[in-house]
Amino acid sequence: MTTLLQPLRALARHGDPLLAAGIHAALTAAPGIDVVTASDISSFPDAEVVIGDYDSGMAWARHQRFRSSAARRSLGVVVITWRDNEADVRTALQAGIGGYLLGNCGLNELVDAVRAVGRGSPYLCKVAASLVAKSLTRTPLTLRESETLRLIASGMSNKVIASELNIALGTVKAHARAILDKLGARSRTQATVIAAQRGLLGPDSP
Repeated sequence: MTTLLQPLRALARHGDPLLAAGIHAALTAAPGIDVVTASDISSFPDAEVVIGDYDSGMAWARHQRFRSSAARRSLGVVVITWRDNEADVRTALQAGIGGYLLGNCGLNELVDAVRAVGRGSPYLCKVAASLVAKSLTRTPLTLRESETLRLIASGMSNKVIASELNIALGTVKAHARAILDKLGARSRTQATVIAAQRGLLGPDSP
């Protein structure tokens, strides 16, 4: 754990050159943070927090590349991205990313996020936190409604869906009405868009 006598060691690596420069400048000016810019985590093996874009952050999280061999512990990851939809936020958190910020975040918020993740605490910007909070208050779709939704998204009519799922046409219509109600959608097209934003369709769905 970082103490007052030992600066928090951070590695900054972002795909956007302007954001990368801003990240480095902000963290360099912050007391108690030792930041370097490197092309790979192996260039700075003692890093405690890694700051990057969405794709690099997901790669670090999924492949467990951010581990100090000496301390034998995983490092924290903070992503700075323009991806502001629920599906991406949820996917990042499930992958183990500790900090989620949007590209227009303030410098103070960036520093706060890095320090929080360095302490082992999660940090979400207001937009990401709001998306997560809203998802917790929604009534989830049933398994059959989820199956119906994916078929609706693929462009199938109610009759085709009924045949595909081997259920009555009236049941399909009831599922469709429930889906629209739970998603707050006015049409099948809008329901598909909302479902995609929330990550309800799966990676192989349209």
